[in-house]
Amino acid sequence: MISKKTIDEIYGAAKVEEVIEDYVNLKRRGVNMLGLCPFHNEKTPSFTVSPAKNLYKCFGCGKGGGAVNFIMEHESFTYPEALRYLANKYNIKIEEDKQTDEAREAQLKSDSLILINEMAGAYFKEQLLESDEGRSIGLSYLKHRGLNEATINTYALGYSPKESKHFTNHATLKGYNLDLLKELGLTSTNGYDFYRERVIFPFHNLSGKVIGFGGRILKDNVKAPKYLNSPESTLYNKRKTLYGLYQARTDIRRQDACILVEGYTDVLSLHQADIKNVVASSGTSLTIEQVGLIKRFSNNVIVLYDGDAAGQKAALRGLDIFLEQGVNVTVVVLPEGQDPDSYVKELGTTGFTSYIEENGKDFILKLAHHINDNYKNDPVNKSVQIKELVKSMALIRDQIKRSLYVKECSGILNLAESTLFTEINRNIKSDIYKKQTQQKRHESWPTPMQEAHVDYDPTVDHSQGIRKKVDPIDYQEKDVIRVLVSAGSLWYDKENNITIGAYLMSNLVGIIEYVKDPRYKSILEDYKRQTENGTAPDQQYWSHHQDEAIRNIAIDILSDKYTYASWSDRGLELQTQKPVEENYVKDSYQAILRFKMKKIVERINELKNIFAQQSDDSKDILLITAYQKLLKERQAIAEELNMIVIN
Repeated sequence: MISKKTIDEIYGAAKVEEVIEDYVNLKRRGVNMLGLCPFHNEKTPSFTVSPAKNLYKCFGCGKGGGAVNFIMEHESFTYPEALRYLANKYNIKIEEDKQTDEAREAQLKSDSLILINEMAGAYFKEQLLESDEGRSIGLSYLKHRGLNEATINTYALGYSPKESKHFTNHATLKGYNLDLLKELGLTSTNGYDFYRERVIFPFHNLSGKVIGFGGRILKDNVKAPKYLNSPESTLYNKRKTLYGLYQARTDIRRQDACILVEGYTDVLSLHQADIKNVVASSGTSLTIEQVGLIKRFSNNVIVLYDGDAAGQKAALRGLDIFLEQGVNVTVVVLPEGQDPDSYVKELGTTGFTSYIEENGKDFILKLAHHINDNYKNDPVNKSVQIKELVKSMALIRDQIKRSLYVKECSGILNLAESTLFTEINRNIKSDIYKKQTQQKRHESWPTPMQEAHVDYDPTVDHSQGIRKKVDPIDYQEKDVIRVLVSAGSLWYDKENNITIGAYLMSNLVGIIEYVKDPRYKSILEDYKRQTENGTAPDQQYWSHHQDEAIRNIAIDILSDKYTYASWSDRGLELQTQKPVEENYVKDSYQAILRFKMKKIVERINELKNIFAQQSDDSKDILLITAYQKLLKERQAIAEELNMIVIN
């Protein structure tokens, strides 16, 4: 584990503008810098970098954070991987904290598995390119398939020789553990090489590490399976792996579309034809985890399938996962007898790209046309197929999109829109009921901080998919948090050693419990804990917070779409008031008063409702006293704020 000292050093050294300029062309705009967002397609720059705050924020897609967040998002790195990347960039030596024996053993094993796979990948590649057997059999096969050396190197293809223990002997002689070789599936339980006389296709994770292998046999008329994949391990999980994603990730993001094919050679041939935003499911059924991987880079998927009947059937099966996850799906079925590998060679890059553009059909509309074309004279089976189509449409969460699909499908199928809507609503209600039943049996309710995730919509119960009644945004609460995050470490009264944060917290004693938004309450409680431990949280603390919900709130607060002109750089200063960033003393005072006013008014209204249900004789004298005190406090605050109170 990277030590806190090293992490602090990395955060201190990493300048967000220096890190981002490795990927984005930034231009100075006042105190900030501006560029085209690398996370979504845009023509007008909305990606803003603030060197002063060490933050970036895109006002187009909403992504934001610091240098570490940028590297994690852009390169799809884990937190430790991003830290190591920046440590290398800024020549910072990484110190590791002491670990428990169990943690150290687990880390050593994980590192060993990675090293073994890296060694195996290098071995297979060497056998392909440098051994007589590899060149005459493996390399000859790949070149016969039309692959050049650049593609072979990009995907690190290899070859495993015929000799039964060639790899295993090579690995053990170098000191690699035989049990770990077996665990990774490189060596069989009987001690023989798992891949023999096969071309090897390495699987990479998003960091470029080799996590597993696929092997294709080159002999015909043998009983052995055509393809062998690595067994499940702590490194490789086929449900969470897409072949070629590491090589394609940048192009998928750049083009905002991912092409999904079935086989390894489909990926390789398209890449070689300069169609590089392509990945393969490798013959496995599509999984939610794989869809999630694609969504990290784009919400648009083009599914390519072979032109035979089985290919068309496959194209129309299993894609509901995309709809459920909010991904836009286009289906392209190639001519009969063709696959992506053969067809791109026949048409060339331009012709193949044009074919996709001209023949790509939206998944739902493709289904509707398929039903209409194949079941015209079979009303019984047609109704069954339409019900399946309706199930898919019911998965679409966007109501406008769903309505547009209903309109289009109504015309294609010659059905009334009302009929489709009725069936869709029936499916939605049925799905909600199932989820409610499952939740009561198996699931616990989400915690407040889970509900406070950045994607959380407070008007929707995500566990059931239904809208619920909530209070409107409490702007007074939000304003207090705005001041605390942006100015909590600044001085309120330097002479008496009182910060803005300390002033706010002292005035919130006894009323923090009335804060409604769980995210804001967590920020206040976290601030209290930090100050009790002797630290004063500043802007960087909040904008790099380990809790994603808190971090995103801070980034939104600290990122301003509109920037103030830097008049001081031109020798001009504000004459009638302090600069915005120095005006927080008055800001914090006003924020507290407005927050207190809101909570007092809420309590007054609660008491009014209680009194309305009681007779004059039964009214509690203590409640009446509290009510009168609240009225006086409300009037005093109103005078401070120059407000007129209307009962």
